[in-house]
Amino acid sequence: MATTENIEPHTASVVRRSSGNYLKLAVGIATVLAALLADTGILMAIGLGLFGYSFVWFVDATGREIAIAPVVSLIATAQWIVGPYFAYYQDAVTLKYRMYVDEETYLLFVVPSLFLFVFFMRAISPVIEISQIRNFILNTTVLNSRNIYYIFLIGVASQFLATDASPSLKFILFLTSQFTFIASIYMLVLKMQFRWICISISFILLFMLSIEYSVFHVLLLWSALIASYICSDLRIGFLSKISIFLLGILLVVHLQAAKAEYRLRVLQDPANANLSTLVDTMIENSFLQNSEFDYQQSESARLNARLNQGWIISAVMAYVPNAREFEEGSTIVDAVADSLLPRFLHDKKSVSVSENFERYTGLRVSDNTSFGISVIGESWVNFGYYGIVFMGFFGAFYASILRTAVTISRKFPTAIFWIPLIFLQATKAETETVVVLNHIVKSGALVAMFYFFAYKVLKWRI
Repeated sequence: MATTENIEPHTASVVRRSSGNYLKLAVGIATVLAALLADTGILMAIGLGLFGYSFVWFVDATGREIAIAPVVSLIATAQWIVGPYFAYYQDAVTLKYRMYVDEETYLLFVVPSLFLFVFFMRAISPVIEISQIRNFILNTTVLNSRNIYYIFLIGVASQFLATDASPSLKFILFLTSQFTFIASIYMLVLKMQFRWICISISFILLFMLSIEYSVFHVLLLWSALIASYICSDLRIGFLSKISIFLLGILLVVHLQAAKAEYRLRVLQDPANANLSTLVDTMIENSFLQNSEFDYQQSESARLNARLNQGWIISAVMAYVPNAREFEEGSTIVDAVADSLLPRFLHDKKSVSVSENFERYTGLRVSDNTSFGISVIGESWVNFGYYGIVFMGFFGAFYASILRTAVTISRKFPTAIFWIPLIFLQATKAETETVVVLNHIVKSGALVAMFYFFAYKVLKWRI
């Protein structure tokens, strides 16, 4: 049983100052210098340095703290900088998935935007150490392990119910289905007896769902978000974490290489939606299987199309304001209104993700494909180069949510376990403002209502 004594509340803190080591900065500077020595332009070198900084930040934070800000920073720098680097310098492009503006034009906007975005997240976000969370929970609340297993079962049931649910219920059931991971976080931090069984079930269920619908991004996001708790429990060292992450990147590369063909096979024959077909497709599409130069060139272009979100941003920059005027903040205002105001006060629009893509790039996509222009693309659509300042505000916004969660945890200590659910969509670099805000607001409201129901009706202490 993970039941604790009720000790005098608020004698512990989950927030600690940053360790103050200079490794992240040193790696960032070293990456810039290495890129310059390889004849990379100075703006691209700075962007790659920011990626190097973010990578070490993520590795260092994983296993020690709730690594939300490092995950967001790593994904954004990888997709907005590293992907465009391969496009500009390695010619890893295809006919459509190419950069639509020159390197200088793209980087003059993206590098300062990304720098401010990461800087404000880094400067304002609290450092929430996992070891301190455990002490904090043990010193401030009484928990009954049975209730945590109930939360886990709610998640399992929701995943099965979501299959045949109406569209209006699907999103709510999607959120509650993620309770399996939230319960697993409880168990990992509090070192409960069956934690490894529950975390394994959580990933197996999500993996099966991903195979069935050929959608793997939620699986990858949870892998990144929950890695810190797993590494903390296993006490994995820095070098071991790097090795694991490199193996993970290799696996993701193979998955991305096979994803398009796997989806085609499943579309042609739904009975092929199984692990065997996925493994066969990954082996057949592995870049290790063929060493011919032309094959590697086309393969690298296809892989980079998955990594590189910069091509969409560049397409936006080429289209706005040349073919369409700046929106001057209107899409941001609409996103806030859609997220915060009830339907009777604001006429909410039902907009598909690809609608903004087509509207602000002038490109067309097939019905079974969806592209988002991302927050940074939307900042250009509204403000042009002034969008650099907006990205700084957006980084501060993310950091403020983390600080708000810490403040709420003073009254409800375990609320801090629910942070990954609230940030699940926010970690995706291609997600637009309306999707980010909708997810944060609705998931936050769901967590608040669940706490109220658990405390007032069920009399649970969760």
